[in-house]
Amino acid sequence: MSHPDSTNAKTGWAPRLITKVSKLPPYFIGLIGIVAGAVGVTSFSPFHFWPGYFISLIVFSLLILTSTTAKAAGWRGSSVALGFFGAGVSWVYVSIAEYGQVGSLIAGLITFAFVAVLCAFWAFSAWLAWRMSQRLPLLPASLWITLALLLGEFARSTLFTGFPWLLPGYAIENTWLFELLPIGGIWLTSSILVLTSSVIASVLLKKNHQWTLLCVLLIIWLGAAFLNYSPISWVQQTGTLKTTLIQGNVKQDEKWLAQTAGQSLAYYQQATIEHLDSELVVWPETAVTYTYPQIKPYFASFSQELANSNTTLITGIPDVSEDKQNYYNAIWATGDGFGLYYKRRLVPFGEYIPFAEYIGPILDVFGMPMSSFKSGDENQPVLQVGEWGIAPFICYEIVYAEQVRRMVRDSDFLITISNDAWFGTSFGPWQHLQIAQFRAKESGRYVIRATNTGITAFINEKGAVVAQAPQFERTTLTANAKAFTGNTPYVLWGYWPTLLLLGICVVFTYLNGLILNRKNR
Repeated sequence: MSHPDSTNAKTGWAPRLITKVSKLPPYFIGLIGIVAGAVGVTSFSPFHFWPGYFISLIVFSLLILTSTTAKAAGWRGSSVALGFFGAGVSWVYVSIAEYGQVGSLIAGLITFAFVAVLCAFWAFSAWLAWRMSQRLPLLPASLWITLALLLGEFARSTLFTGFPWLLPGYAIENTWLFELLPIGGIWLTSSILVLTSSVIASVLLKKNHQWTLLCVLLIIWLGAAFLNYSPISWVQQTGTLKTTLIQGNVKQDEKWLAQTAGQSLAYYQQATIEHLDSELVVWPETAVTYTYPQIKPYFASFSQELANSNTTLITGIPDVSEDKQNYYNAIWATGDGFGLYYKRRLVPFGEYIPFAEYIGPILDVFGMPMSSFKSGDENQPVLQVGEWGIAPFICYEIVYAEQVRRMVRDSDFLITISNDAWFGTSFGPWQHLQIAQFRAKESGRYVIRATNTGITAFINEKGAVVAQAPQFERTTLTANAKAFTGNTPYVLWGYWPTLLLLGICVVFTYLNGLILNRKNR
């Protein structure tokens, strides 16, 4: 039986060039992979060069398609991942080196270990794609690459609380595919981007068995173009909420000092009093460094003053259980609103230590501070601001599309508070802001984003930033946030549009493979 995905005698300048390059020494191939992976970071904020990630994935696919063994494919795939994650999450080093109480060497080793774990998912995906394309050749290798990489990215996003940062779909913000977010969310756009890139790589190598996928992609891209020029209104506006965001710009290494805590609190209170004409005032994550039991009695008269002005204050605050054993990263609504929300998705090593009984002693030797926050319950109500419901997310939680999707139905707005001082002057805060834009577009809701050092912003239901404060300044930002009701298809259906697309690709390419196989007998 002939392989329906083989190149046979078909040649051209591109296949010949790619084949010659693929026969270069392994270290040279690895260097090409690293450079191609690093180029992919330019697709994300703050660079917004959308072809960059396509280049990374096309090279990733070419290296797999020209590999002679599954092991070689795995190593080649990991080289692209090393360049991509090494550049894309370099801000991890900033967080550890500047605020982790360790030296540059230890910070570098920890960052490299973290990047190596992320690379392992891509290496496995490359290995799996090569193996499956050999064992089940009725499906084109480009489709196996897509399925394997999506599986790897899904695993990266879920295991040990997951790290769904820099998913493929975030690279499409400035393309027509952005309009597909309300239909299938980040996983639909990720699937289309990976499939498009792998098919382009197969076409460059003159692989057969691509026409079915090309037709599917053509329909999708044309449909996205139609939505771009004739958008559909999935949600309806129901009102506005005058909102003020307060950016305290407190240095991370001073934030928890006793003398700083009182000064910061005084600033936030005074800035709030100056904006009592706003219906909502938002302070950043842990803007209050006193615990909730400590601050609640102190805030009694202040909360009453807020209520009398029909103003709700939402602030980040740590909470502690009555037995003083469990600490929580929380959001508190007071004044003309109410609610206390505990962060559900904690940052590994930042807010809790995975396998603490084993890793804890090692980190103690290195001098790293131990974190001991507990996660909140899975089912928590939204915060109430006057008559409006606001779905709250603390910092890192906004990257979890499914968590946001589940809370949207009970909300009129989304709010995310963060302390991006951990990222320093890196592009981490810009990537974080971009992720929030995608949550707004997927859900059809305004996102109100208050941070300590920036980037504080209002994001409309179309995923566009409509107001933004400068970084590293003590300032306020006021705008009218719009309330919306109704649900986008993604909010209603979740993963199903993505699974449907992949299912269609599998069924039709398999049938096409059967037909070609019979003709070649």
